[in-house]
Amino acid sequence: MSTKERLLIAAREILEEEGLDGIVVRAVAKRAGVSTMAMYRHYPDKDALVDALMADGFAGWEAIVRRIDEADPVAWLRCLLRAFKDFALTERHRFDAAFLMRSRAARTYPLDMTAGRSFLISAMMAKVEAGQAAGALQSGPPLDLVLTLSATAQGLVSMERAGRFSTPEDFSADYLRTMELVLAGLLTNNRKGALS
Repeated sequence: MSTKERLLIAAREILEEEGLDGIVVRAVAKRAGVSTMAMYRHYPDKDALVDALMADGFAGWEAIVRRIDEADPVAWLRCLLRAFKDFALTERHRFDAAFLMRSRAARTYPLDMTAGRSFLISAMMAKVEAGQAAGALQSGPPLDLVLTLSATAQGLVSMERAGRFSTPEDFSADYLRTMELVLAGLLTNNRKGALS
């Protein structure tokens, strides 16, 4: 394992244990068993390390998205929304690194999205376009439908992170029900099916 990989693993462990406040260059270097100067050769500053953590979180999420094997666009979106909840609950800090940490490398809406710089948004837009072509989803700019689904899902996860749900089970049930309502509002027909 390379020094750079050891540093990233150490940073991920600290993030999981202490959150972003724990990401201190000296602490990461110490955990990885390297000098602070060695750390700076791989990550010139804390921002570079945060950028790497964000990229690692997105890589984990992207791997999950690539495994979704659904030909039907609406069924694919349902699987994606369920997987998003599961990723948020089972890989909490990786999710946080991808979706909640401020990073100078983060893509921005709408320019990066419309330019195709986000695999995840591009994949969702392709499914929305396929659903529109099949007459299953409302017409309109695909990015608007994607933003509706993404923002609602991320908003619910943010509420869960802030302790606004009584239990993880309550969050899961409310998330699935709410996302099904949002998705149903984007359908053009009575295509039913539950996220659960």
